[in-house]
Amino acid sequence: MLGGLSAGATAGIAAAGALVLAGLYLLKLRRRRVLVSFSPLWTSQFGERRYQRWARRLRRWMSLLLQLVFLGLVVVAAADPRPAGSDRAGRDIVILVDRSASMSAVDEPGTRLGRARQAANELISGLGAGDRAMVISFASGVTAESGFETDGGRLRAATAAIGPSEEPGDLTRALAFAAAALRGRAHPTVVLMTDGGFPPDQRQQVAWTPAADGVSLAGIDVRQVLVGRRRNNVALLSFAARRSPGDATSVEAALVVQNFRATPSRVLVEITAGPDRIPVERVRLSLGPGERRRHLLSDVGAASPELEARLLPAEGGNADDLAVDDRAFALVPGLTRLKILRVGGANLFLDGALLSLGDSVAVRRLSAAAAEASRATWPSYDAVIFDSVAPTPAPTTGRFLYLDPQGPGSPMAVRGTLVEPVLSEVKRGHPLLRQLTLADVNIAEARRLVLEPGDVTVASSLGAPLMATRTRPGLRAVVVAFDVRRSDLPMRSAFPLLLANALGYLADKDTSETLSFATGRNAHVAVGASRQTMTVVDPAGGATTRTAFADSIDFPITRTGFYRIDSRLTVPANLSDAVESDTEPVKNLTLGGRALAPPDPPRKGPRRALWMMALVAAVALTLFEWCSYHRRWTV
Repeated sequence: MLGGLSAGATAGIAAAGALVLAGLYLLKLRRRRVLVSFSPLWTSQFGERRYQRWARRLRRWMSLLLQLVFLGLVVVAAADPRPAGSDRAGRDIVILVDRSASMSAVDEPGTRLGRARQAANELISGLGAGDRAMVISFASGVTAESGFETDGGRLRAATAAIGPSEEPGDLTRALAFAAAALRGRAHPTVVLMTDGGFPPDQRQQVAWTPAADGVSLAGIDVRQVLVGRRRNNVALLSFAARRSPGDATSVEAALVVQNFRATPSRVLVEITAGPDRIPVERVRLSLGPGERRRHLLSDVGAASPELEARLLPAEGGNADDLAVDDRAFALVPGLTRLKILRVGGANLFLDGALLSLGDSVAVRRLSAAAAEASRATWPSYDAVIFDSVAPTPAPTTGRFLYLDPQGPGSPMAVRGTLVEPVLSEVKRGHPLLRQLTLADVNIAEARRLVLEPGDVTVASSLGAPLMATRTRPGLRAVVVAFDVRRSDLPMRSAFPLLLANALGYLADKDTSETLSFATGRNAHVAVGASRQTMTVVDPAGGATTRTAFADSIDFPITRTGFYRIDSRLTVPANLSDAVESDTEPVKNLTLGGRALAPPDPPRKGPRRALWMMALVAAVALTLFEWCSYHRRWTV
């Protein structure tokens, strides 16, 4: 069997080469004629003897023979002869190397990925004479590092080129790619080099029958090489920041930290701002075994909108094995200034609360009569506050906050009054009540409101609404049924916070954190332009050019950090994957209900020894001919 050139090509090259060499050696040497006097005398004294002529001819034939042998050895090496039946017994093997984020853990010598590459090279060294292998690496995407090769050097170079990633692993996509590469090949085999950190649904999407749903591995021998030695990691699963609803100049941050160790851990979280990483906050956390905790920081001094949280071991703590989830990034939303119209008489409490919101609001004050005269301008404001007044008729479009609405213009019908009502029920989780409590608020008197279908009670006294909202197409209103001056609410810190929440709710301005993207996914970012070419710079400084379509731009998220679009938009990216952060080694990987076995021991015998021996013999023959030429054994 020939694994290189075909039999016809081998015979043709050998025959053509032999004819050329023989022809060159059969050409007679044309000597230069020299006229001398009395040539018989010179011939008798210096002429060539018979035995010398035979020796000269023998050297020429010996030289031709050496050249023919050299040609034969080169042709044999190119033809790559193999034992009969080796191709029929050979396997087509896909070496599938996991390079997801968890493979950067350092519990193996070097990293888990380094151990997987070493195991792949050991497998390559043990391939049989008829085996062909292909190296594939995967994280969220799949990369063919080589084609099907019999050359161990090329395969080892392909494994050496596999680098770590900061993306989660997509086992389903990788197995589907491997199955497609092996379709129609004899003895198909997949050897999976991994730590087994995959979601259960990915492991269950594998089928071993041809007609089943999911990735079909029917007829494919799938083996495993598992890496990883211990579970030792604490991870920042989430980090987000937003403008405080009560003070848009203040920043709130939220962290989600999980201890994946089997023992308690003490960690230090440091938050830095800007490219210079100026420390702005530090917090120490003690976590129990396997504990996940959400920690809120109410007032972060963000000197820059770009924040980075870094997980450090506290005093006496130990570093973990995975570094990629020890950092998380967040972007503080830009400061939005709300345009507010306040209608009504003097109210120092209300004016003071608005003043406490600082630059987040721009307030214009008008009397009821002046406001009625400029009714057409109300839709241009983010919110209109009616303090103890209610325009007639009640507006049907716009955004309005009513404090103690009176008269026929009240948006909700009033049926009498409530004397000294007690707050008994609140709608927890409503945006108006975000981060505040109204417990024990004393109220002298309140209007008894009658709600219509679709209205929502936010706070009530024994079923009577004290605070309600109404949402209709084009209309959003918040109604407070009492005069704040006849309560102790303005004396509490909850009042400016309630006012800020109400204005944010009415203006529908999102004060939540800026969207963060997870690695391994495509980012879809609105840029307000179409068919415009933009440059996207990743956290490592690599730049790519993208074209915006339908006022947005798409690009892959492959690293954690900040992506910058034309130096005007910034997008944070994080790993945010608990499966990758859980570095517990898998003892045995099960796919589709079937446990995988390790690969077979290396096959005995040298791989491709015949062509290698032919090349070695050709080199040795070349050295021998060089020596024989200089010693005049051959010509």
